[in-house]
Amino acid sequence: MKNFGYYKNNIDSILENSFTNSDKFKRNLSVVMGAMKYSKILREFFTLYNEIENKHFENKDDSRNYINEAVDFLKSNKHKLNKVTPILNKIILDRKDLCTKETNKVYENIDNIVFNNSITNLETISESKNFLTENTLQTKKSTTKIKNPKILSHVLSKNYGEAYNESLTENEQTILKNTLLMNEDSLSSEFSNVKEITLNKINDILKESKDDSLSAKLVEVKNEIRGLNITKKSYIRVRSLLEDLN
Repeated sequence: MKNFGYYKNNIDSILENSFTNSDKFKRNLSVVMGAMKYSKILREFFTLYNEIENKHFENKDDSRNYINEAVDFLKSNKHKLNKVTPILNKIILDRKDLCTKETNKVYENIDNIVFNNSITNLETISESKNFLTENTLQTKKSTTKIKNPKILSHVLSKNYGEAYNESLTENEQTILKNTLLMNEDSLSSEFSNVKEITLNKINDILKESKDDSLSAKLVEVKNEIRGLNITKKSYIRVRSLLEDLN
């Protein structure tokens, strides 16, 4: 597994490099937020990397204590990233033209502490901790105006729980994960299949229904499904409906 700084840096650059194209930016942001909705640990890593980069302290002891607490959390939870890295790899691969090869010194030093913490690496780990400590003691960054999409993504990740406060069931998580990993061909095939199954299921319910109100609603839903375009959002809607009907 690649270090998280690789994924974080690429996500930042995807948002930044599509920011001037409103439609493209919204699509990319939707995919990134979808991945974060699927994975709590991704949200936590995403937020902590941002916080470590932008945090400010007035004295070195407070800074060092914060860095130690933050990296201890990251080290103890890094194994959980294995479940979400296939999704991140897919996001990055599909948008490789938007990814830059620029490095982020803060991310590199976090990675060194979290992912390379062996006894043979103690000296460089100490150097990385000193670098991160000194970084938080620098002149406080201006937060008067948010222009950079990386800062925008930081705000979104920090406030993610407020924007998406409904937890997903295990089944919904599986649907979302599988959908995010689909390419166009598999999406088209899967969408046609689930659409047909759902329409047949509705027809079966209509045949047995003696409730005029329910029947009218089901007919309305059928017409809506027939008019849906092939998108991942539409697939999730129809697939979730099918789960509810079963």
